Amino acid sequence: MFLANLKSSANTLSSVNNVVHHTSELIDNIVETLQAKTMSLFAKFGHGQDPEIEALNQDFLMSHQPFKGLESDFKQIQYFTKSGHFIEPIEEEFQGQSYVQRTDSETGTVRQVAVKDTFQHVPLRPLLTKLLGIPGIMKSIIDWQHRKRDSLQDLYDGEYCRSHPLFSREFSIPLMLYADDCEMVNPLGSKTGTHTSNDAKQYSIDAVLCPIVDEIQHLEQEGIVLNTDEYQGVVKFTVVQMLGDNLGLNAMLGYNESFSGNHVCRWCKVHRDIQRVQTVLEPELTRTVNTHQTDLDLANPSLTGLKRDSVLNRLSFYHVTHNVAPDIMHDILEGVGPYEIKLVLNALIDQKVLSLDQLNYRLTSFDYGFSDRVNKPSLLSRHDLKNVDKAMRQSAAQTWCLLRLLPLLIGDLIPEDNQQWELLLMLLNCMEFIFSPSITSPGILFLEKIIQEHHSLFLELFPDLHLRPKHHFMLHYPMAIKQLGPLRQYWAMRFEAKHGFFKRICHVTCNFRNIAKTMAFRHQLMQCHHFMSNSVLSHIPEIGPGNSSFLATVEGITEIQVALDVPLFSEAYLPAWVKYKGSEYRSGMMVFLSCDSEGDPQFGLIKTVLVLNETTKSPIIKLAIQKWQTTGFERHFFAYTVVPTSSLIATNIDDLFDHHPLHAVKSYRENDDRLFISLRYRII
Repeated sequence: MFLANLKSSANTLSSVNNVVHHTSELIDNIVETLQAKTMSLFAKFGHGQDPEIEALNQDFLMSHQPFKGLESDFKQIQYFTKSGHFIEPIEEEFQGQSYVQRTDSETGTVRQVAVKDTFQHVPLRPLLTKLLGIPGIMKSIIDWQHRKRDSLQDLYDGEYCRSHPLFSREFSIPLMLYADDCEMVNPLGSKTGTHTSNDAKQYSIDAVLCPIVDEIQHLEQEGIVLNTDEYQGVVKFTVVQMLGDNLGLNAMLGYNESFSGNHVCRWCKVHRDIQRVQTVLEPELTRTVNTHQTDLDLANPSLTGLKRDSVLNRLSFYHVTHNVAPDIMHDILEGVGPYEIKLVLNALIDQKVLSLDQLNYRLTSFDYGFSDRVNKPSLLSRHDLKNVDKAMRQSAAQTWCLLRLLPLLIGDLIPEDNQQWELLLMLLNCMEFIFSPSITSPGILFLEKIIQEHHSLFLELFPDLHLRPKHHFMLHYPMAIKQLGPLRQYWAMRFEAKHGFFKRICHVTCNFRNIAKTMAFRHQLMQCHHFMSNSVLSHIPEIGPGNSSFLATVEGITEIQVALDVPLFSEAYLPAWVKYKGSEYRSGMMVFLSCDSEGDPQFGLIKTVLVLNETTKSPIIKLAIQKWQTTGFERHFFAYTVVPTSSLIATNIDDLFDHHPLHAVKSYRENDDRLFISLRYRII
């Protein structure tokens, strides 16, 4: 475990061997000293020859070399592999070769050497067998599949799974595959583009997918055999959706990789001229298995938008026309959102209701609170605003923060009847449902309606412009939600966060010869540590600095003692903050508590964070919360108005209705002391 942790977190693997060597010397010296003193003491009392003492002496001898048999990289990897925790990547060869420069070590001359082009493949069957064998995993999957809910919260709640020929017939597990490019070097440096997807372009992405498809075909037909406490028998798998950005998905699924062509949508065959003004879908243009084959036979991408048949269609329970998952991060936060922000702000500046200096001043002075400060938007330049076709120079998280909080930032300056402002509010209304982790059937119908109204208003306000492809993709969102459930579980936000691991490893290894092998190997070492430590399902809280105190000294404790279920003379730890399941909680943050009978959200202010049994492996985290009353919804600011009450409650951190903390803030409107809370998404 010690070695696995080191190899998982160390910047360079050579440092692990240094740690092993010096730690071995340190432990050897300590054990040798303790052994000598202990044996001498037993001999002094006449027990030197007792069998128990001899056994203890052997234990000392064994402890002299804690890494015996694990002294080298080879022995360590051999041990991890035999234990089943390390699943070694397989090097696959393309059907071709390339030439690289090699320097002769004797003469110093450079010559061209032919080498086989390769890629790395982590085998799925041993990986899935190991993953599903972890205690608790299968129970979680089975319980999740059999739960009953009134809203759509997952893939299993959608029509796709309910009518799927495999999932509806026998116990099986869906797989989602994600594809994306990842730049390994400085994106502004001289080596940009060298270590990207050139091989996939040269040999086609299908060459990379072939061994994966072969494995999934076996998983579809034969599955894997499990023998765990929760499940004994065969589990089958199949791909349900391919995920990625629009360009990556079009490449994987066989569609055109240009979004300026006649047919750019992978869901339907709408022509570019219609798509630019379309506010309502035409069902007869939807792509199907039959029309897909007809388009392949036609072999004219300009007329069909289809370049080739994907190797993924060899799977028994998957077809590319069934792939309806969009990427709302790229579509909204890096597409429609920035584009419309620029158009609206330019219009407001031209109307003299707002200046760029005012906007930037408020961007720097606004009270973002703890929950949004890490995603504080960057300042906007006049050049960036005027150049509506270029990127906004904000990350996706920054754009989301800017969109949500822009009404509170400048809403006081905007007239109530401003139509450009109405366009922004309508987009926020759409985003409420698009980003929601839970949505009802009436909510889907409402989303379909407001997307149509939003697009119609856009065309009315900007007659010289047209709807972009990502506007069109939004029209397919209601159908995709019906099929797959909430769209947030398919976005690239969390997948792209994974790139950070690979970029950090590249930065410290500084060796780009067969970089794919290095990345795959290091990733599997990290996964090895997760398997050994059983940390796949565990959520260990990170507890910040603080102090211990008796509960009786905590303000308002008598009101919430019943909920705490511990005596007042018990000792508790009061940290400054706690991080749990990716979110930070501290005093002064707002949390979502529930919905009232009218469906309005109810909030609470965290007064104190309490940690009980802090020294154990499973501390209990309680939040002392002051309840706030929701007094209304101010649409012009697109936020709820709230006022504090005198009521205090206590809740476990696991029992929160929604785990994202919020912030209550005043607007810039004069003589308005109300506090506003802006939601990230609609919560049902």
